[in-house]
Amino acid sequence: MQYQIEAQKPVRIGVVGVGSHCYRNILPTLTYLPVQLVAVADVDLERATAVGRQYNAKAYASAAEMYAAEELDAVLLCVSAKLHPQLTIQAFEAGLHVWMEKPAAMRASEVEAMLAARGDRFCVVSYKKAFMPATRKAIELLALEGNAPIRSLLGVYPLSLPEDGPAVLAEGRKSAWLSNGCHPLALMMELGGAVEAVTTHRSKHDGGACILHYASGAIGNLHLSKGVPNTQPCERYLIAAGSRSIEIENSRRVIYQRGIDFSYTHGTSFAQGNCDTGAIVWEAQDGLNSPETMSAVTQGIHGALDHFIAAVAEGTRPTICDLDFTLALTRVWEAVLLSQGKTVAVTSG
Repeated sequence: MQYQIEAQKPVRIGVVGVGSHCYRNILPTLTYLPVQLVAVADVDLERATAVGRQYNAKAYASAAEMYAAEELDAVLLCVSAKLHPQLTIQAFEAGLHVWMEKPAAMRASEVEAMLAARGDRFCVVSYKKAFMPATRKAIELLALEGNAPIRSLLGVYPLSLPEDGPAVLAEGRKSAWLSNGCHPLALMMELGGAVEAVTTHRSKHDGGACILHYASGAIGNLHLSKGVPNTQPCERYLIAAGSRSIEIENSRRVIYQRGIDFSYTHGTSFAQGNCDTGAIVWEAQDGLNSPETMSAVTQGIHGALDHFIAAVAEGTRPTICDLDFTLALTRVWEAVLLSQGKTVAVTSG
């Protein structure tokens, strides 16, 4: 991590959309990145001016005005999904790299349009669960000898599906599945890879399950646990790989289960064996008051921004949650809405 004040050659950025989420989560995180916030733009010029005053940045009423007046390297888009395609293409045409909040668009066809306009510019979508330290640790563990193949993945997330999924898709209606379904999907696709088909089962009382058929042959089950209080620890992931398993609990704990020396008939201790067996646990230490324990870090917001800013600074394409990944994810998201109990193939073109 590099603090803003430590940057010798900071990346010059502008921000479009400085509403509540941006003000609470994105702007404060810039302190921990090698950037210079040059300007902000918002349709509410009074709000943009107030934010600009606080961060010593110029304020504009539109992205176009900001692009015309300022020399920027990149832009952060913190607006609704309906505005992302237009604003992203506009930024590409202005020669800027783009980081945007999730979800990237309302339909896969809109992501295709952004890809067609991208040229040599970079783009990262903040599917933050893919950037969580817990997710990156799980990927590191999956690369170890003996942890292949991935056999199955389980995700538990407090969400429901709309009853009329095809109509929601056709009419472009906003739903909780649009706003939040991308979170667990991004994590499960970052871990498990490409998804070939989806089968969705919806409970009569909300909730349900999305079965992900991975190209690798693995099966994923995204259990939509609607009704579980989302003000309590309620998010879980389990990856069964090789002869071991990896668990992610509520974004802040990773458990690596390696098994123990075990005798079904003569064993007398659950803690048998040496330190090469049993579980290893990594957990955020909230008592330290250090950056690594902040929710912006544990939830992956900082990771998404850091990955993007590093790509821009180094001139290398991002490898996590770029527009190609985003297109694949959006197609899976669409297939979930279309399934309604039937297996739906995820299109590749």
